[in-house]
Amino acid sequence: MWQAWVNAILGLWFIVAAFIIAGSKTANITSNLIAGIILVILGIWASVRYKGWKNWVVALIGVWMIISGFWFPSHYIATVGNDIVAGAVIIILSLWAWAGASKVPQPKEA
Repeated sequence: MWQAWVNAILGLWFIVAAFIIAGSKTANITSNLIAGIILVILGIWASVRYKGWKNWVVALIGVWMIISGFWFPSHYIATVGNDIVAGAVIIILSLWAWAGASKVPQPKEA
């Protein structure tokens, strides 16, 4: 599932962006770091072992990143833009992966 890998890469971007463009607000830095770490873990985990709930958690993180762009306003427009655009991409990819996986029969676990 290539979407999971892209979401993991976006998670790495959030970790890096926390220090590059998140500004000086601790809330922006913390939000980006936590979201990034969770995205990396779930992205790698979902690519190795698919479970539908992981896509929903990732989609919720994308929603959070869009909300946090407005919740923690920054004087850096790049921070708000980054959170909104990357959050939207995360939502789209996680729902795409969920929709694609729901059409493919999953092997039953023993």
